[in-house]
Amino acid sequence: MSKNTKNEVKLISSQAEFESLLDSQATLLVLFSREDCGYCQIALQNITQVLANFPGFTLYVLKLNDFPQLFEKYSIQSVPVLKIFKQGEAVYTGFGIRKVSDLYYQFKDYLPGLNSYYSDLEKNN
Repeated sequence: MSKNTKNEVKLISSQAEFESLLDSQATLLVLFSREDCGYCQIALQNITQVLANFPGFTLYVLKLNDFPQLFEKYSIQSVPVLKIFKQGEAVYTGFGIRKVSDLYYQFKDYLPGLNSYYSDLEKNN
């Protein structure tokens, strides 16, 4: 499996940046989290483990402490929450911590290149 060599996690620094990303990215993966949330850190580790197999795909992180208005807009009342946006619209929402294998299964219809993971598994088994 190829490994993602680019910086795959970026912290969103402003609401304008978030809105720009929604407009400019065909597929946008966003983890809504909180600064002091241990569960958010576990979720982040699991997601980055999945993304390591998809070169160039980036995970963006929004912190509740910085953007409470965005959490309210998307009706997020607890963290972690993972959302996938396509052309600016939320098409997937995952709540809480997900196992790596579950993340692969959940993402298969949304992330390009996911089938390579399953192909590599078949080749190695």
